[in-house]
Amino acid sequence: MDFFDDILTATYLKKASLSLLLDSLPQSVPPTYTSGKEMLAAALTGRIRTDASMLRQGAKNATEGANIATLIATSTSTVRDNLNQMLTLAQEVKADPTKGSVNGAAFTALARELSSVASGTKYNNISLLDKTGWTNDSRLTISGDGKSSTFKLQMGYGSSTFTLNDLSYLNYLKSVDLSSGSLDIDALISDLSTQINTVDVIYSRNNSLSGSYTSEANVLVEQADILKKAAQDAMPSEEDPLLRDIGSIISTTS
Repeated sequence: MDFFDDILTATYLKKASLSLLLDSLPQSVPPTYTSGKEMLAAALTGRIRTDASMLRQGAKNATEGANIATLIATSTSTVRDNLNQMLTLAQEVKADPTKGSVNGAAFTALARELSSVASGTKYNNISLLDKTGWTNDSRLTISGDGKSSTFKLQMGYGSSTFTLNDLSYLNYLKSVDLSSGSLDIDALISDLSTQINTVDVIYSRNNSLSGSYTSEANVLVEQADILKKAAQDAMPSEEDPLLRDIGSIISTTS
């Protein structure tokens, strides 16, 4: 951490004017020059304003993250509900095979809706649940197995990695025929139960992330406000009673 970072850290923690931090610097300068204290104050306020802008942009990015997480949570909630209904239909057919035709039609309709939700869940043209849209998106880093991808969200002084999960593989359910005598109904019921658990994990994670990103955005805005005030307090003005005629600053400790 350099000298500037030391001062910025102290300012953030104490939420105080930088004038006190600069007070001990040399102040005797010729009238035609800006004092060392004022020069450093100007440099610091420029640095602080830059950091404040960065924090505000980070807050916007965190809000974007919250929006993405909320959208994924909403979509996966629908997918999970469909899977639960499909499981019920399959269990009914197991108990009474004569329901295969009627339940099969309902099953297929739910599977198609599920597939449509997965392929249609997008944010700023980022495919959130369908890996077929990841390949040509330079914003994403695709995992080795192709089942997930990530992108970075810059937030303040750090960044957050957002993970997307593929649900397009559930498209196979559109071809399941509950009325087929060759269908392994037990295997289907087991598979549906597994998929429900998988989707529920994705839903729960993103539902939680939505709140976390929203909280982070609020914190970043508060930090930016603190730095903005510190920058305003740091620079002396011509009306400042602490200024001498030559432009140097009278020590507040003398």
